[in-house]
Amino acid sequence: MLNRLRNYRILKTDFLERLKSANIHNYKQEYKWLVCKALNISSAEFFLKNNNFTLKEIQEIEVLISRREKHEPLQYIFGEADFFGRDFFVGSGVLIPRYDTETLINAALEIFADFNNINFLDWGTGSGCIALTLLLELKNSFAYLLEKNENAISYAKKNISRYKLENRVKFSEPDSEIELLISNPPYIPSSEIKNLMPEVRDYEPHSALDGGLDGMYFYREIFTQSKNILKSGGYLILEIGNSFQSEYLRNFMKEFKFIKSVFDNGNFSRCMVWRKL
Repeated sequence: MLNRLRNYRILKTDFLERLKSANIHNYKQEYKWLVCKALNISSAEFFLKNNNFTLKEIQEIEVLISRREKHEPLQYIFGEADFFGRDFFVGSGVLIPRYDTETLINAALEIFADFNNINFLDWGTGSGCIALTLLLELKNSFAYLLEKNENAISYAKKNISRYKLENRVKFSEPDSEIELLISNPPYIPSSEIKNLMPEVRDYEPHSALDGGLDGMYFYREIFTQSKNILKSGGYLILEIGNSFQSEYLRNFMKEFKFIKSVFDNGNFSRCMVWRKL
């Protein structure tokens, strides 16, 4: 084993082959990222090392390569995920923020940019990335957060502390009527969970993914709650999982007027906006 570890050039090839064999699509780039993370070095330092690593450094790289070849998400390995240009702490038990979910932020900012002091609810807050991003963009606003997953709550609290927003959030239902309910709810039909990529299926919390038999369970719950806590004229903004859900929800409840869809980079209706009558 020691002889093998001493020959880094052979070991590098082994690391790359292991990632490739595990069907890691971008395995060469990920190898570089993992080395930089393991050794806490920059990309420039990675190239300067010119494959000359100590035995201890090789062992540290091995730990992260082993995690990634089992398809643990990079965000969990790194402990952070980017969302709307900011870093958020993530880890086991919390849904990883997605680029597509930024459509929710864009939709909310388009409506409320001139208000800057709304009260809103983030239903199923997870890491807190949606709520905290809105608070950072709308400087005088206040957020109510709802989340049942204790692991997710712990990460949300770390992110709240990271951005010093303790005085602008509350883990509870709203005390009074609010201007906005925003959410990326679980929307994947239960039978489809098994078909997800292993990074999602085997690591991310199913409670943040599984939307019940038809994927619609939590949409119905949210619409019912919104009817009771949104002000007249208040907005409901939801991430949507597929075209069936989009059509089903367009005119789902008579108390809400459908306003628009917001499309992601794949030209899919990723986010929908309603206004309470």
